[in-house]
Amino acid sequence: MYRKNLLGDADFNILTYTSSMEEDKEIVGEVIESLIVHVKVLTTQGLIPAGKGHKILEELKKLLQNPSPLFSINSEDIHEAVEIYLKEKLGDDEGYLALGKSRNDHVSAALRLKVKKLLIEQLKELITLRRVLLEKAEEHVYTIMPAFTHLQPAQPSTFAHYLCYIEEVLADYTKSLFFALEIADNSPLGGGAVGGTSVPLDRKALANELFSGIVINSIKATSSRDFLSIASSIDVNLSVFLSRIAEDIVIFSTPQFDYLVLPKEHLATSSMMPQKKNPVTMEIARAWGAESIGYLTALLGILKALPTGYNLDMQEANKHALIILKRTLETLKIFSDFFKKIGVNEKKLLIDSEIFPILATDIAEKVSLKEGKPYREVYGEIAKLIKDSKSVEELYTKVEELYGIKTNLEEGVKKPVLGSPNPTKVKEYIKLAKTALKEDLLKLKEVTTCMHI
Repeated sequence: MYRKNLLGDADFNILTYTSSMEEDKEIVGEVIESLIVHVKVLTTQGLIPAGKGHKILEELKKLLQNPSPLFSINSEDIHEAVEIYLKEKLGDDEGYLALGKSRNDHVSAALRLKVKKLLIEQLKELITLRRVLLEKAEEHVYTIMPAFTHLQPAQPSTFAHYLCYIEEVLADYTKSLFFALEIADNSPLGGGAVGGTSVPLDRKALANELFSGIVINSIKATSSRDFLSIASSIDVNLSVFLSRIAEDIVIFSTPQFDYLVLPKEHLATSSMMPQKKNPVTMEIARAWGAESIGYLTALLGILKALPTGYNLDMQEANKHALIILKRTLETLKIFSDFFKKIGVNEKKLLIDSEIFPILATDIAEKVSLKEGKPYREVYGEIAKLIKDSKSVEELYTKVEELYGIKTNLEEGVKKPVLGSPNPTKVKEYIKLAKTALKEDLLKLKEVTTCMHI
């Protein structure tokens, strides 16, 4: 439709190669929403005949309810398909739709709307996951476990301490996604192809129904995809973090560790070995962390060297961003359900805390403070004791004999510093985190209301 007068009919094979119709299924609703607002403003401002505008709006609203007819049309993209469809329905009156708009500002608007919706769903799920983690942490404030460095038993901790670590990182990502949402929530409508339009469109009116703000510069409105790459980058970092937690869970649920009892819904069996219970959702989440990096690399690689202004390369970038945003949302939902149902083998956690010398650091610090010796000197003494002791019990007995210091795990976790596994400190964190969670939920409700979502 667009090319016919200048270039003639399209070659079907070439059209198939360049068309984005398959990918546009993801944003068809948002494309039509943007067009509805455009026609409303044209009509309200008296820029097109009211009767013609209302006819176009009626057809667009029908398409919004059922866009499937668009995907039987051979076209470059969903924008052209909409015009071809309306032309068949309305004849030349369809042509009023094109006044003052370009695919460039409208595809940007549709993408921003889609990103907004997905980010809001991600924020809802992040808040849910954080709540689940804090509720589970409250159950395990006194559940002692080893903390690890280099996957070696390091110092005494608690399962609540571990869960609060995850929650605090996710709180950072909540802030980051609110930032990405703020960037996406700006209207490019009225930006035209790149230099605006001679039609005196009210850009504030165009923005009001769909966005909280406006992308002012028309070049940025049509040319920038930073809102996509920023949201995708945050999601990929989040996915990489979740893949690390998935790895913890895979390790901790092995019979050798036996720390966790995984929900049966998240397990699969072997086709050959009848005893197997495989942690498949965590394995997929772990793989997604790697896959997401690939999609982000493709997205940034496409955008990296584009000249300013719209280029069709951007069409190819969209699919990578949407995969990242949708798959990250799915992964968050899996984690929320997983942690809600997870069980903890407290006995095995305690056993591993007792059979490894994870109180060695506490002992060295206490001796240094008690005797006024340099820590490094005491560190060496305790290291020699560990080397010469045949068991943890023997080590702790020697420490009591030499330094008069008794050791036990309950005291070992009660470190005085903020953020330690000390049950008192963990309870304080949970209380603060729950307050922050309520504030984030309230902020999300306010943002959602302002965005008409």
